[in-house]
Amino acid sequence: MRWRSVDSNLLMLREFDGELVVRNDVTGSTHLLDPLAAEVLRTLIAAPEGLTAAELGARLAEGIEEQADWSALIEPTLMEFQRLGLAERASSASPS
Repeated sequence: MRWRSVDSNLLMLREFDGELVVRNDVTGSTHLLDPLAAEVLRTLIAAPEGLTAAELGARLAEGIEEQADWSALIEPTLMEFQRLGLAERASSASPS
C-alpha cells in the first residue's frame, strides 16, 4: 500500500526544538510531531507519487548504520496521519 501526504499547500510546517508543528488548513487542527513522525511527513511531502512503508523506511534509514525495523515504526505513524488528515492512501494509478 502506498501513502502520500495530503496537499502540502494545505499544511503549514514550523520546527521548534527538534519537533515539528503542523497546521492543517482543511481540518483547522494543529499537531505536534515527534522527530520520527516529522521525518515521515517530510519524506511523504517530498514524494508526491507516494511511498510504501518499506520505501519510507529505506529512505529514513539512509546513512544510519544501526538497522531497525522501520516498517514496524512507520505503519502506526501512517495510520495516525490518516486519522489526523495529514496523509492518505495513494491510488495505485500513476500520478498525472
